[in-house]
Amino acid sequence: MRVLIAGCGDVGNVLAVSLLQDGHLVYGLKRDISTLPDGVQAIAADLLNPMTLTDLPSEIDSLVFMPTPARRDQAAYEDIFIKGLKNLWSALKKTPVRTLLVSSTAVFGEANGGWVNEETSPGPTGFNGRVLLKMEQLASRIMKSPVVVRISGIYGPGRERLIRLAASEGLEIQQSPPCYTNRIHRDDAAAALKHLLELDEPDALYIATDDLPAPRYEVVEWLANMQGCASPKGLVDENASYGKRVSNQKLRDSGFSLSYPDYRAGYASVMKQRSET
Repeated sequence: MRVLIAGCGDVGNVLAVSLLQDGHLVYGLKRDISTLPDGVQAIAADLLNPMTLTDLPSEIDSLVFMPTPARRDQAAYEDIFIKGLKNLWSALKKTPVRTLLVSSTAVFGEANGGWVNEETSPGPTGFNGRVLLKMEQLASRIMKSPVVVRISGIYGPGRERLIRLAASEGLEIQQSPPCYTNRIHRDDAAAALKHLLELDEPDALYIATDDLPAPRYEVVEWLANMQGCASPKGLVDENASYGKRVSNQKLRDSGFSLSYPDYRAGYASVMKQRSET
């Protein structure tokens, strides 16, 4: 299989290495190709500059579109996810057999602690969710059968903000009502994408997240205690959001298995790696 990963960053690198180990040909497209793993066919290009997209490979079987915005604001999101997708799709010399578009569970608007899945109507409240939903809709218009993967919050090596936060002094976190959060380890996110690349006749939409939506206070308290730090002060705010609980049942039913089914397994692995370096 010949795979082009457009926006081959942290998760893309893990996916690329796994594909290479199985004997696939992998192209990695990004502006700075110095961070691409050995064996990846590097394509130094900018999705926002069509002139840099003229030398794409003539034959690819699968495309994974997973770029990173230059900034966390609406303009940057629209640039990379809308203009970037249009530019890339126009530059391809041949339509891929399969296209995966990485989106986010931010497209869901649930804030009362309820469960959401692939059947739940989106209702994004933030600009990031709105732009990503717009990307999904664009893809459905210009592509024959794209596969959208809505991924929850990714953590892992190098994505340790919550670990550092949990160790800070005087920390205060909403405890009541519980505000549910959803996450997935970086390696599981990459593995889910690989699984969907290889799956026979995938559906149009999947959610990638771990098995355990958990209150943010619970996660931060566990991380604090694991580091020998005091539990954060629990706040009560009856007007605060309850968040949402995201289901991965459809992905699991397709045959996918997680290496890190909950935050305890995943963060324990991250912290073990930190202690060994």
